[in-house]
Amino acid sequence: MSLLKEYDVKNLAVEEWLSWGGITLPHVMQQKGGSCFSVIEYEPYELNYLTKKLDLPNFRRGWGVWNERQHTLTGDRDFIVVFWNPFETKINPNIENTLGDKVKKENFLEYFGAEVEKLCAELSKVTRVKLLEYQELMNFLSFELNMEEVEIKMPDVPLYMDALLSQDVQFDFKANNIYINGKKLLVLTLPTMPNTWEIFEKVKNFSYRYVRRILLFDEQESELEMKNYAGQWCPRRKIMLREIEKEILASFNGYCWNGFIFRLDETEYETFRQDMDEYLTLKEIPFVFEHYNLKDVWWGSLAGIFLANITPPLIGFDSLEEFILHKEKITTTRQEHRFKQILEEMEQEKNVSNGQI
Repeated sequence: MSLLKEYDVKNLAVEEWLSWGGITLPHVMQQKGGSCFSVIEYEPYELNYLTKKLDLPNFRRGWGVWNERQHTLTGDRDFIVVFWNPFETKINPNIENTLGDKVKKENFLEYFGAEVEKLCAELSKVTRVKLLEYQELMNFLSFELNMEEVEIKMPDVPLYMDALLSQDVQFDFKANNIYINGKKLLVLTLPTMPNTWEIFEKVKNFSYRYVRRILLFDEQESELEMKNYAGQWCPRRKIMLREIEKEILASFNGYCWNGFIFRLDETEYETFRQDMDEYLTLKEIPFVFEHYNLKDVWWGSLAGIFLANITPPLIGFDSLEEFILHKEKITTTRQEHRFKQILEEMEQEKNVSNGQI
């Protein structure tokens, strides 16, 4: 956790903390530390848990996903950021944490670009998608930093993105606050991932970023992490502990953050904060207005910044498809899906006992 303290930031140049390097493939941002990410714009769609699932990647350690909604008074745009931090093997110059076979070190960028293209093609089966390239990718990152629709023209050589995208944005990290171009950030964490569409309607007259981020763990690592974290839960109720853990881990596990980022005038800040406090309390939705951890959380909300806001415990999802934002109407719920699975398992056990299998 000591690595994360650097993101408490002092008043230093923002480009020193941004890891964005250059656009080295049309749709790939290569970062200064060797990691990379791509951004897919998509249209949220209705999710039916009983329909055939998409063939989505089984992400593992070193991969991460940001799901972001950028809202202005002119409309909404939704994005999926796919992130990869390649791990080299010690003996041969290969990358070991791919989604399949090992890849040679010199081919990692092309490999990542191809995996993102495959993901984009799979999502296109159910909704409209677009893989952001060059200027569009820069526009997405520009909004992340200043929360305004400002287009920064891409240079002939798209390098030094950290400095280029931040050079005309005024940041002030005084005390436990962040000011961007004179306006104050309010960071609202929603740890239980409630019905977000109700909140969207509540805050529709304000610009905001809504972000879900998950840094993935392997299955074995997930079980070990949960054992370490939950080891003291229900010390004399091991059966109860196992049942609790069943509802936490799934096929898609990782450290997850979920929340809103607003950029407000100083004059409206306290009124807005109090109004949201009353609204969320009335709705019985757990929430945190970030203060001491505000800077760490904000840094972690930016695409590719994976060393900030690493906070346990793990949260599990059935797949990437469940993690991303969908339309408000859910054709079939996750609970109904699990109930159907239980019935199928019971029927299979019955057939086994009757000698049919």
